[in-house]
Amino acid sequence: MNREQRRMLKKQGQEVDADGQVVATKSRTKTASGGSGSGSRVTTSDAGGGDDGKRKRQAAAEPVERTSPMQFMREVRSELRKVSWPTRAEVINYSIVVLVTVIVLTIMIGLLDWAFSSSILELFRPPSS
Repeated sequence: MNREQRRMLKKQGQEVDADGQVVATKSRTKTASGGSGSGSRVTTSDAGGGDDGKRKRQAAAEPVERTSPMQFMREVRSELRKVSWPTRAEVINYSIVVLVTVIVLTIMIGLLDWAFSSSILELFRPPSS
C-alpha cells in the first residue's frame, strides 16, 4: 500500500497499520464549509435520529500545533532529498527545447502580424487613379 492510498483511507476516517491493514475507523466528520479545508468541524449524528437532521457542532477545543522554524527547515530538507531531480543533460535538453519553441512561435506570430497588418493597410489604401 503506498502513501497515496494511506492518505485516502485516512481522509475516509480509517486508520492503517504498517502492514496496510485497516486498524480502526474514526467517526466521520465534515467541515462547516462542506469541503476539506480549514474551518470548524461538524459531526453528523447517527444515533437517536431526533435532531431533525441538524448537525451538532463540535467545540474547537484543541489548539493548532505549530512547528518551530528549525523543524520546518529539517522537514523541507528531508522532502527535497526525496525529489527526483533531473540530470544536467536533461536540463540542457529541456532548455534547448523551450528556447527553440519560443523562437519558432515568435517567428510565427511575427509573420502573422506582418501579414495581417499588410492586408489591413492594403484594404484601407485609397484607390490610385
